[in-house]
Amino acid sequence: MYPISYEADYVRERNRLTTFFRLILAIPWLIVAYVYEIAAFVVVIIAWFALLILGRYPEWAYDFNAGTLRYFTRFFAWGYLQTDQFPPFGIGPDPTYPVRLQVAPRAEKQSRLKALFRIILIVPLIFVQYAINFIHIGAALVAWLTIVFRGYQPAGIHNALAFANGWHARAFGYMLLLRDEYPPVGDEPVQVGDVPAAGQPALGGSAATQ
Repeated sequence: MYPISYEADYVRERNRLTTFFRLILAIPWLIVAYVYEIAAFVVVIIAWFALLILGRYPEWAYDFNAGTLRYFTRFFAWGYLQTDQFPPFGIGPDPTYPVRLQVAPRAEKQSRLKALFRIILIVPLIFVQYAINFIHIGAALVAWLTIVFRGYQPAGIHNALAFANGWHARAFGYMLLLRDEYPPVGDEPVQVGDVPAAGQPALGGSAATQ
């Protein structure tokens, strides 16, 4: 299992109003995202030098960038209509939130060579990213239309969003130097089940990418 994993609860019935105005509602999170992005850029440069010199990621830097990745994953999952629940502004884990990103603990040692050439190693990921972006945007568009006009999220669209969000999380984790393992594409086991109403039995699980 890849050390960065993504899962998202599936809820069929969705909020039409917050979906319709999602881009406007996202403005406060976008402002916070720019702050985190600048901080993460500085921290990853520090981590890069530490990896070259010491062969390990400073724990404080690892925790911060893992948290930043968690923030962006939850924010983009919400922005791309994976969930209606407003994401937290913090970077810590939140097991109660319907979108969860699990990042494995920091490796004791990482490859100096892979860190040195990371900017070259990520080039193939950028090409894959363009292809997956088509899936991501297309699924989000279908989700928006279906939720706004029909009031529900199709399970297949939820799975497509989970696939794209999970892959982006792993790819950006690799770009942030959190892992040396190259992120896989296409091995995400997906299970879907409705989140039950109060007092009703669950029908299944969640959409998960690992």
